[in-house]
Parts: sequence; C-alpha cells; structure tokens
Amino acid sequence: MAASLAFHAVVGFLRTGEILAELPADPAYTDTLNAAGTATANIPLDAVPPEIDLRAVTTPWRCFLAVTRGRAVTWAGPIVTRRRQPGSDIVEIGASGLWSVFDRRVLARLGAWGYADERADVLLTNLTLPSIAAEILRVATDRAGGDLPLLLPESVAGTNQRAYFGYELASTGQRLGQLVGVENGPDCHFLPGWTPDGSRIQWTARLGNPYLGQAGSEYVFDHGAALVAWGSDEDASSQATTALIPGDGMEHGRLIGAAADNSLTTQGWPALDLVNSDHTDVKDPDTLAAYARSYQAAYRTGTELDTAVVRVDTDPAPGTYLVGDDAVFQPKPDRWTPSGPLRRRIIQISRQSGGSDVFSLTLAVVPASL
Repeated sequence: MAASLAFHAVVGFLRTGEILAELPADPAYTDTLNAAGTATANIPLDAVPPEIDLRAVTTPWRCFLAVTRGRAVTWAGPIVTRRRQPGSDIVEIGASGLWSVFDRRVLARLGAWGYADERADVLLTNLTLPSIAAEILRVATDRAGGDLPLLLPESVAGTNQRAYFGYELASTGQRLGQLVGVENGPDCHFLPGWTPDGSRIQWTARLGNPYLGQAGSEYVFDHGAALVAWGSDEDASSQATTALIPGDGMEHGRLIGAAADNSLTTQGWPALDLVNSDHTDVKDPDTLAAYARSYQAAYRTGTELDTAVVRVDTDPAPGTYLVGDDAVFQPKPDRWTPSGPLRRRIIQISRQSGGSDVFSLTLAVVPASL
C-alpha cells in the first residue's frame, strides 16, 4: 500500500535548479509524452510566509514550478503566467513543461555570424534517431544563456542524417516534434528529479528507441483496487486509406510523400484521403515517405482513446510509473467495455487540485475495432 502523501509546490531558478521556496498550494498538472505539459498552483497571499518575496520567486521563465510528493518530483517546468483576479487574494501561477523552452529557441549553431550563414546550419550524420534528438538538444543548450540542468545521453552511431538550416529559423521544439513524428521516431520526455545530493532539481532527457517504457514488468490497475473508473472515446473522422504529406516546393515541383492501404476498400469501405500539411519545409523525399507511412498506419482505422482514473494512495504509487510506460488495466466489463486485461501505454498523467486525490491517465491511441 502506497503512503498517503500530499503534493507540494516548489519554486526555484530554472537554469540552475536551485530551490527558492515551497509555496502553500495544492498544485494541478498534466505530464504529456512528446509534448510540454502544464501545471498551475493557486497561492493564497495571506498564507505565504512574510520572508518570501512571491514576485521574485515566481518570475516567469527565470523560475520553475515543481510538484513533489515525498521524495518524488512528479512534474517541473518554467513558470510562464501569473494571474490575480480583481478582488481576489489568490495568485494563480501557470507553468509549462521543459519542452516549452525549446519551443522558444531557434535551432542553429550560434556565433559571430548570422542565422543565414552556413556556419549556423546543424548537420547531423551517421546517428540513430534518438541520438539526433540528443544532438538537437545539445546544440540548443550550447549558447549564451542556454545552459539548463538537463542530462543528455551520449550519442550512438547509426545510419540516419538530418540537415537543419539556420536560415529556416525553426524552433528546436518544432524540429524535435518532427523527429518524434517520423516512422520509428523516438519518444521524448523530460523527467524531473533531484540532483544526487538532493538539493536541486534537474531533468533527464528520456529518449526512446523508438518507444519509452519501463524495464520491468507492466504496472497493473484492477477495478476495485487502484482502478477507479474507465472511459473510452472512439473517433473515425480522420480514418484514411491514403495519407498524403506535402513537403517543400511549389506546384508541379512540390515533393509529396504518399502511402496507401486498399485492404479496407476491397471490403466495402469508401476511399478516404488524409492530407497533413505540417511538414511543408521538408526537402527529403524519404523523410516525407516515412511521415506518410506513419500517418497511414496510425489512421488506417478509427482510433480509440481510453482514459483511466486511478488512486494515488495505493500501489502502483505516483512517481513509480511514467508517461511512456506500459500498464495492464482490468476495468469492470459491461455491454460496451470488454473484459480485460487491456494493455495500454500511458501517454499523459493529470492531477486536479481539490476533490478526490486521483490521477487521470490518458492512454495511447489504439486502432478501433472494425
């Protein structure tokens, strides 16, 4: 049985991980695989100790908000918003995950030259896809004011290459998201934790090959024990037999990645096309083809997105399972929900402040049953 521990809001300096204060708040947060995630903390002004300068310790971007439970750091990221409603004595602090920092950094090698200079280009060759992700992050932190308490894995030789041109002024977060989205692209998650001496916060870049997941056995959530409730959301609005991904170029010179699966049309389904225009700056036909295969495989059928509400006061305990991990769920079966066990990947962990102390787990999309 996991101990019943409270969640706490801690703030500190983002670039060093130094802790500045613990604030009187019941924080809410969402930790998302391959995305930034968010957190909020409502701070009653009359509950803040007088020695704490609330404005100074919550300065946007300079400071971070972390959520802790016992010795586990369950979420951390830069503060980006502060709000006080008229007549209210509560200040709401809003934060985004560490990915948001890289959304605000152009991917380029910086020096005494401009972004259009060839020396600004980031050319990565003979690496695995996870190592390309690591090198992207390394370049983004190797600049004036770019240092972060972020642990990056060593690069590994492979067969992949990428060219990112400084003149494109694309953000590191955008490039990282594109890499994640290709066929066999690496999962990415910035995991917060304590430094070995327990005095500061640091992040570890978890990079999948291609998927993240725990090394041991699957976590188990059973109805009547850790599993409180189960829901599902099926959506076939994007179902496609053909995926088309436009890339760089114009008119008849445009590059287009395409992938098709006609097995369903032979069984009575109508032909359905999916056009995704998120990659119009891609100049490599093989990369566009990989995007097309990835999208076509993902949307060959409708999709089902399941959600599990789980207790935090019992095993598996918060902090032991992470986004990207695998779990087995045994929901209560009925005329709509099939009997388990149902195996799913956790892609988002959310906590709301107040009310029942539970997590809402968003699970990886799976193909809908046909």
